[in-house]
Amino acid sequence: MDRKLRVLFLPKWYPNRYDPMPGLFIQRQAEAITPWCDVALIYVHPDPHCPNRIEVEFSEENEVRVLRVYYKVSDNTSSFAGRALNLWRFYRAHRKAFHSIREFSPDLVHAHILTRMGLIGWRISNKSRIPLVISEHWSRYFAENNTYRGWLRKLATGFVVKRAAAVVAVSGPLQTAMQQCGLNNPNFVVIPNVADTTLFTAASPVKKTGVKTMVHISCFEDKSKNISGFLRSVKELSLLRQDFSCLMAGEGPDWYDMREYAGFLGILDTFVQFTGVKTGSELPMMLNSSDFSVLSSRYETFGTVVIESLACGVPVVATATGIAKEVIGAGNGLLVPPGDEKAMTEALFRMLDTCRDYDKETVRQSISDKFSKETVGKQIVALYHDLLATSPGGATRSAH
Repeated sequence: MDRKLRVLFLPKWYPNRYDPMPGLFIQRQAEAITPWCDVALIYVHPDPHCPNRIEVEFSEENEVRVLRVYYKVSDNTSSFAGRALNLWRFYRAHRKAFHSIREFSPDLVHAHILTRMGLIGWRISNKSRIPLVISEHWSRYFAENNTYRGWLRKLATGFVVKRAAAVVAVSGPLQTAMQQCGLNNPNFVVIPNVADTTLFTAASPVKKTGVKTMVHISCFEDKSKNISGFLRSVKELSLLRQDFSCLMAGEGPDWYDMREYAGFLGILDTFVQFTGVKTGSELPMMLNSSDFSVLSSRYETFGTVVIESLACGVPVVATATGIAKEVIGAGNGLLVPPGDEKAMTEALFRMLDTCRDYDKETVRQSISDKFSKETVGKQIVALYHDLLATSPGGATRSAH
């Protein structure tokens, strides 16, 4: 009789007691495979306020066994000794966490986000003689980001990528960017992030009149999201027409600067409103009440907000980045070259003229169920089975 595969998840980012937002896409992947897999997850978080050197929290969340380990970090991060101490504590926390779940004998290990997690995953994989899968979500490989630097980091990353049984990128552009950085694996595949298509769903069509509403949702990090460029496009648009409003949803490191910049441009609280974070059902409600959404990023590894908007039947104006390049077409939105503010202004103008002509059901069906929990979960599990079938002892690993 077949049993569920036992999978150990090792994420670099994950929701924690200080912030519920990091790594939500990893959390969704873990939950997506639970119908076929028994999932244990170890997440280690640096905590300068940790009352002890190590603090452990265990919980079961939507059928995923989650072990969170908080470890005290040294305040002296400017010195080599301080950084080395924190690195040692990071690895020691993972080692203790893995030993604490010794009764959970995984069939494979799935590390999310390089490089440290890949190395930890490789060590477990090598010692336990089980396959290692690496999923990458980070944008550092894009030339526009240019943060994949340092000979030691590149050496370590190349080492673990070559030794993984498979490497997963969440979009074609991310896979290409990694390969252009010299990261190659014979089993390099693309499996997208999960979009909650049960939460993000199209509301009943309502005939809209009056001012048209666009929504911009982001983590307010201007380097990648190009919020300042988008605000300049909105300013130019406001000089051409006044029949619109723009809602800026989210929060992040550049939130206050972007709000001040909107004030400097003279569009704050007239054409642009900053709403703060929208969580749970608030976000699909905002999307469904809007006419279209906007993604203005310079680069994206994926772009979940694009899929969430389309799942609500709401058309999208997006830069040709991440998953937008693969899903946006004539029936569901408009694509714009990244960083081209003139083209963005023109696309916004055109969308304001046509946004209420789109059919919500057609827009929603343009992504079908390709990003649902079930579809993505099946892709991940199919990869697991392929790897186990070809690994030493794999034929017996997935059966009693």
